[in-house]
Amino acid sequence: MSITIRDVAREAGVSIATASRALGNYGYISEEKRALVVEAAHKLGYHPHSLAKSLVTGTTNTVGFVVGDIENPFFASLAKWVNLSLAAEGYTLMVYTTDENVEDEVRGVYSLMGKQVDGMIIAPASLHEYAHILAAQNSGIAVVLVDRFLPNLDVDIVAVDNFKGAYDAVQALIKLGHSEIGFVSDSLDIASNVERLEGYKQALKDAHIPLMAGFIETTGYTLIDGYRKAVSVLSGARRPTAIFAASNFIATGLLLAARDMDVQIPAQVSLISFDDMEWYKLLTPSISVVAQPLEKVGQAVARLLLKRMRKDDRLQYPEKIRIPPHLILRESTAPPPQTAEHLNPPRS
Repeated sequence: MSITIRDVAREAGVSIATASRALGNYGYISEEKRALVVEAAHKLGYHPHSLAKSLVTGTTNTVGFVVGDIENPFFASLAKWVNLSLAAEGYTLMVYTTDENVEDEVRGVYSLMGKQVDGMIIAPASLHEYAHILAAQNSGIAVVLVDRFLPNLDVDIVAVDNFKGAYDAVQALIKLGHSEIGFVSDSLDIASNVERLEGYKQALKDAHIPLMAGFIETTGYTLIDGYRKAVSVLSGARRPTAIFAASNFIATGLLLAARDMDVQIPAQVSLISFDDMEWYKLLTPSISVVAQPLEKVGQAVARLLLKRMRKDDRLQYPEKIRIPPHLILRESTAPPPQTAEHLNPPRS
């Protein structure tokens, strides 16, 4: 038989209203009566009904997290650190994955609004479509973006410094002697990729290296998309001596294509990936990366969202938090080949 708040009140010898205040942590109640109610609830095995509690408090203690692809280790790890921080404050995280599709993102945001979440963390799939995010803001839900900015919307964001991460990676390749450096990315409708492209361009500009036709390539966000694009880049008439991959799936696709095509890394092509993967350091050669401190990012996102949900007036609006990534050079980067090994023979 289901135990109700009425049963708890009867067991504790208090009114239903007093029992509700004690278990809902709202309103005034003496410590003596609170202790009686808590003891009665434990004795009877009572669990409060979350919906009923939300009707009283106006909150649900739930947060929505809208991500591009939960299979991507970047988002999976980020969700872990966000969840740990929010759970410590009594919140439940609800994750909605969009496969980087704006229509799915819109459905996810409105679905979470219907569930009356107290806050949302969103990694927008598009720079230009954000009416649904504005609608969530206007409904009174606290919204924080993660990883990706929206230039035309005043909204909080926590992200790594994508520009600096890309700049440092390309600068490291230039210092090794590379001047023919490719850039391969998924969609440039995703803000973080745009920032990484700008960092790539600026590093070349500062080194007085001209942009080369065909050395900037974009594709889909999946591993197979990265593989197909890598085959095209590696088999081109003029292959870069180094490649900066703007995401982990792009880099992984490139590694698989290089293996299948017998292209030696780094003897023929150097590689740096934006994002680290645990197994990158286990490969031979181990992979150079721009590592994102996801624990710091996740904790910062959670802290900012908690302050917004609690209406902390000390915050500026909007808050823009940028966390520095760090370059880790491993074995996949080396000076360029001294011969024309990067030139593929013309096809007959």
